[in-house]
Amino acid sequence: MCLFSFCTKLSAQENLLFTSHRHNQLFINPAHSGSNPYMEIAMGYHKQWTGIEGAPKSAILSAHAPLNNTQVGIGAMLYSNKIGILNETGFFANYAYKINLAENRVLSLGIQGGLVNKTVRWSEVTTYDPNFNGDDPSIPNMNVSSITPNFGLGAYYKTSKLHLGFSAPRLLQNVYPHEEGFGKSVNFEFKDIYFYLSSGLLININHEIQAAPSLLLFSSMNSTTNYSFNLNFSHTNGISAGGSFRSEKYWAINMGYEFDSKLGISYSYENSLDKLKRGDHTSHEIFINYKISLKKSSYTSPRFF
Repeated sequence: MCLFSFCTKLSAQENLLFTSHRHNQLFINPAHSGSNPYMEIAMGYHKQWTGIEGAPKSAILSAHAPLNNTQVGIGAMLYSNKIGILNETGFFANYAYKINLAENRVLSLGIQGGLVNKTVRWSEVTTYDPNFNGDDPSIPNMNVSSITPNFGLGAYYKTSKLHLGFSAPRLLQNVYPHEEGFGKSVNFEFKDIYFYLSSGLLININHEIQAAPSLLLFSSMNSTTNYSFNLNFSHTNGISAGGSFRSEKYWAINMGYEFDSKLGISYSYENSLDKLKRGDHTSHEIFINYKISLKKSSYTSPRFF
């Protein structure tokens, strides 16, 4: 039983990918911090493959805002990810500098830094051998945890109808620990850095309905290219709905509602077209976000950017 090898292979799971990646932009690209004229606080929870024991469960809490009368945006996020006996918790702070271009275009350059805590809970390992007495050198008799740093960079270009982003949010590889301690389980391999490329449009269907197609690509030199395509529609009354399709034949539908351009809630249901391999295991996701105006003047809340 190669559990240590299993932990190493799952290190790619640290690249949290929620079903609706538009709600997870702060994790993907630090340059997104402060990109809108208000503070935004978001909470999200994703439960994957309902019914499978030890399936991934992810949660994130984030906030970002521009600093008044400056070209600076700041942000912070706290996230957790649990897969079987593997637990990951991270905290990151973001900084972005905005360069104003002609015709209300903005180019933001961002950096982030933080700490990642990874734990292997060997105490939760379940064996099905009635003769097993716990005396196995391949299975430690205690939980193992480590805290390691990580850093990221990004660029974000935005107009009133278009956004483009390019980032490497994790320049180091935080692997699951073999021993207790600070900085014991961090590596740097350029070929293992995940790069993200994101794009999106805002299209006016009529004076009440907008469409927002978006595409996210991410890959490292040692992995295949992953993608996630989203198409969402919003109405001026606050109702939104859409769908997405991502790597490995996963499809999803989502719906949401925004109250007075301030409080928004959305739900996503995900399943796979390849049920022969994966079975009929669904995934569920919910996001709640709240927008706080930083100026006395009113603003129009963008539904997607």
